[in-house]
Amino acid sequence: MPGSIAAVKRIPAGLVAVVLVLATGVATSACTVGPTAASVNSDTISVSSLTAELDGLTSTAAGQCLLSLNFPQALDLTGVGTGGAGTYSTNFADLVLGNDIDNLLASQLLADHQVHITTSGLNRAQGNFATLLDGAIAAQSQQAAAVGGTGGCLKANGSPYTGKTLLAALSTGVRNTELVNQAVEESLLARGADLSDAAVITYYTANPTQFVKDCVSAIQTTVQTTATGAYNKLKAGTPFAQVAAAAAADPARSARSGAVGCFSEATVLSQLQVPSVAEGQPVGPIQSNGSWLVYVVTSRTIIPVTQAASTIRQVLLRSTANRQRVSGEVLAFARSASVEVNPQYGTWTGTQITPPTSPAKRYLLPLYGSSLTVPSSTITPSTLPPASGSSTTSTTGSTSTASPGSTGG
Repeated sequence: MPGSIAAVKRIPAGLVAVVLVLATGVATSACTVGPTAASVNSDTISVSSLTAELDGLTSTAAGQCLLSLNFPQALDLTGVGTGGAGTYSTNFADLVLGNDIDNLLASQLLADHQVHITTSGLNRAQGNFATLLDGAIAAQSQQAAAVGGTGGCLKANGSPYTGKTLLAALSTGVRNTELVNQAVEESLLARGADLSDAAVITYYTANPTQFVKDCVSAIQTTVQTTATGAYNKLKAGTPFAQVAAAAAADPARSARSGAVGCFSEATVLSQLQVPSVAEGQPVGPIQSNGSWLVYVVTSRTIIPVTQAASTIRQVLLRSTANRQRVSGEVLAFARSASVEVNPQYGTWTGTQITPPTSPAKRYLLPLYGSSLTVPSSTITPSTLPPASGSSTTSTTGSTSTASPGSTGG
């Protein structure tokens, strides 16, 4: 374990990932005037609200961080279309719009069960979501560091976001919808989860290492014999501070020591790849990146069940079986729903949006060099296909540019 231990926790995927459109007026009644990006049963998602969402997600470091967490497999999260800034690629717009549709389906399913989001539910969701974001950011950072890179959740000054600071930095609309998403997800999950005190105690008893907090320190040296000597002294009961000072006394040993941090014992066991650890007893020496490390648990705290209860309920809520149950319910609801997508974005295939097929090359305008002027006679109503929705297309110089907010190829 090279110098640190970090818990890995991911955001559950597939339920309510980006924006619940009901939260900030993205979903409107069917009689709303204006182009529609998609309709789900009696609710609609307007082109303008989708554009505002795309802007909020792509224009800030916080928005890009959120996108990188929600869509870790996406190759391009800038979403810029061929028309340049202010336009979005069809694939990117479909990625976000598809999640909007999923979110709207989830909210409608919840409403069918006569369940409504309360203020207390939103407040609870905010704390839970910040915790989930903390874990997801840490996991992303670890994975990036393993391949010599950096995560996608850094502020403009280069420092990492926390879940709390990320939520605060998001645009008001995106933040509010994220919190409603979380509340809807928790409400759907809670309908089939046993969150009783008895279930909490059962989980606590069955998973003791998750509720023991170990504080870990380490001695690091480039000399294997120094590490072995430190290990033997710690094994014999010599205090850590004394062993660390002795190891560092000889500059030729290149030894240094310090606190690694405090983690659940389950995390310590996983990261150190040992079956058990005891307070004051060393683990190692472990070779990593040219150094030898000896770890020791310097203090241990048992977390009482009363303090762990809220965490345990979140674990029970997000069990694999429970998430699969809700995913199945949302999918069944989607299959019986009436979903239509503006052809500008593609077609709804029952579970996702399929982008529109590109027109054959013989229907496209020829490309002109930037130094040439397009003859006005070549641009006629019969040359350009009609624009759908509110999008317009203008040709200036050498490029065909979609209007802001439209997809740009």
